Amino acid sequence: MRVISVVYENDVKKFLQFAQRNVEAVNGIYFCPCVNCVNGRLLEIRLIREHVLCDGFLKNYIKWIWHREFVDVTPLSDS
Repeated sequence: MRVISVVYENDVKKFLQFAQRNVEAVNGIYFCPCVNCVNGRLLEIRLIREHVLCDGFLKNYIKWIWHREFVDVTPLSDS
């Protein structure tokens, strides 16, 4: 059984609130960033919460571009 810290649970809650504020849902569903769905499945927020709490976020995935976070892009030079 996975032990979930209060800090982790609060951060998941904040992430899901951010996604709901900043992403236009399609029929109330969003991309799931858990290790199993890898942003490839659209789910309801309650299921995403369950997935992320039970399975965890994708490893080394800190720019959640599927949920409208800003992405740092380095422009290509012409030379």
